[in-house]
Amino acid sequence: MADPLVSVIVPVHAGERFLGAALDGVAAQTHPRVETIVIDDGSPDRSAEIASARAGVRVLHQERAGVAAARNTGAAAARGELLAFLDQDDEWHPAKLARQVATLRERTDVALVLTHMHIVLTPGTPRPSWFPGEWQDRPQPGYIPSTWLVRRDTFEQIGPFDTTYEIACDSDWLARFKDAGLAPATAMLPDALVTWRIHDANGSYDQQTMHREMLRMMRGSATRVRETDPGRAETVRQVRRAL
Repeated sequence: MADPLVSVIVPVHAGERFLGAALDGVAAQTHPRVETIVIDDGSPDRSAEIASARAGVRVLHQERAGVAAARNTGAAAARGELLAFLDQDDEWHPAKLARQVATLRERTDVALVLTHMHIVLTPGTPRPSWFPGEWQDRPQPGYIPSTWLVRRDTFEQIGPFDTTYEIACDSDWLARFKDAGLAPATAMLPDALVTWRIHDANGSYDQQTMHREMLRMMRGSATRVRETDPGRAETVRQVRRAL
């Protein structure tokens, strides 16, 4: 059986500080068929130059439109039957894609493979209030896009990232995936194959926006559940009252 092509989609805005290390991790993957697409989302720095200097990296340019739009641009341009997303400041273990592809081959019932992740607080960065200190002590289950490998037909079934979200577009996509009844089609690999880097430019530091968007995402999910599963109506009412 031929190895599937994995399209790695890397949205970038002002990412020159960590982008090189992220792309090094993609180049080191042991899976033999990978295409790398970097979407320069109106970067004011050398991000596009850094990406263009890498062999085999395709760079797409767009006016600043946000991370959701950049991921959608990459997905639309991707040629692979499998889609992986990598944020500009995260890093992959060399076996990340190979392990995930093997899982999809072994389990035809699985549509989305996640991995555990190491969480690194960049030196000199104050620990965010939302960040439990024990997260650094042991690998954590990873739900950020950098841990994903998803079948292309599943991504198209759920639809693109919602560009009206500034930060929580990935949480919204996962909620839509779950509300479509696909949560059982998820596998979580036990090994930490991703490093999530926390630094002072992370969008998650904007707690006001994050809180607002998570509440909106939860309301949208509750509405979808009410419309598709009347038997859970009471649970949905309780969730909506809590919001």
